[in-house]
Amino acid sequence: MTLRVFPVVGEALNFGGRRMETIVRVAWLPVTLLLIVNMTTVFAYLSVIAGRAITFADIPTFLDAQQALSQYAWQGWARQPVAMWSITGANLAAQTVLIASFMAPLIRFAGLGERPGPGVVKLAFGPDQVRYILSGLFSFLFVAVLIFSPIATATFYMLKYIGEALSQTMVSFPDPDSLHTIELTTAAERIAERGVAWVYYLALPLAAAAPFALALWALLYLHFHPRNRPSAPAVGNPFFRAVVTLFITVAVLGGAFYLLGEGAAQTFGMQGLFGEGELSAGPVAAVLLLSVIAYLLVGYFNLRLYPYPGVAVCRKSMGLAETLKVSRGWNLIRLQIILILVGAFLITVQHVVNTYALTWVSQTLSVLYQATATSSRLLNSGVTAEWVQPLFVWIWNGVKILINILWTFFSYGVAAGLYGRLYRESERELDNAAGA
Repeated sequence: MTLRVFPVVGEALNFGGRRMETIVRVAWLPVTLLLIVNMTTVFAYLSVIAGRAITFADIPTFLDAQQALSQYAWQGWARQPVAMWSITGANLAAQTVLIASFMAPLIRFAGLGERPGPGVVKLAFGPDQVRYILSGLFSFLFVAVLIFSPIATATFYMLKYIGEALSQTMVSFPDPDSLHTIELTTAAERIAERGVAWVYYLALPLAAAAPFALALWALLYLHFHPRNRPSAPAVGNPFFRAVVTLFITVAVLGGAFYLLGEGAAQTFGMQGLFGEGELSAGPVAAVLLLSVIAYLLVGYFNLRLYPYPGVAVCRKSMGLAETLKVSRGWNLIRLQIILILVGAFLITVQHVVNTYALTWVSQTLSVLYQATATSSRLLNSGVTAEWVQPLFVWIWNGVKILINILWTFFSYGVAAGLYGRLYRESERELDNAAGA
């Protein structure tokens, strides 16, 4: 089974646009509640920071409240971390439940053609919503706990132990003929004098990165096994596959190491990539290389698990087998291209809407405002009526809010359409396997 990039992207975008009426009908109440939850969260943060209840009587606009929070949030986290974390947890839980309430039926509509029930006031929560939440939570925890945490922990302790070792105070005798003349130095200074600082600053970080680099290579080797590539020969050449995947791994990581070293040298004025001591760009590049490996490993598993919510909701099962079939072999690259194209389209159109479309609307409202103000002066002894400016301010803000809410509905619809199509791709793969 081959993921066809443009048909998948087209269907996702088509679902978001063509099914807008259903999307709005199912999602308007949860999205409205999401806005209220986010607004309440901001004022709850400010109340914790101020030590009293903060409302619109204290801060007249939500924009002012957001700006105040960005300025004083550090005080809340420093003084009341438990309260701030409690608010954050409650906000995330409420958002998760509200999003799941409309995403689950929209995914089933996109994947199975199962139209949501009639009615315009809908806030459902049942087994489908639970599967949507659990599948997303599993993807996050799997990547965070099993993939990212070991690398982050290894990096932390590696730097900690190297720093402790190099900061140890040592006694030296600069005059071999006198044991009374002593000099206190650090291990780092002694190592630098011997010209072997690279062992600690460069070789050890690279050695710490090596097991994760080998894991990345092994992952690529197994991923592109012939059984994961339907068009490949039944019996492949394991040696050739090992060499090719090793070459790709070394090329990517070697290029990243070189670019990171050059960037560190230019940005921080360090020595060359293989210079001596703490001022060398090599140690920085070696540590950052672990971040690159972590990013690649996390990205791999994120892609493999991306279809999981759609498959779990549509199949009414938490089984992973059908999910992994969607992105096997070269479909992994195709899925990444699909996500890039969808994301680029959404970002581009949102930029165009907020930059150009709203500018045109603003200019049109400005002309209407001037005409209305002129008319009111003719009827009001040359004085502009007091109601003109507030009316057009409300209209302008209402238009901006309406356009962005409609765009939010469209974006959620595109996500549901993509999940539904990926579910059908998993079923197509299952049918192909059964036929074979």
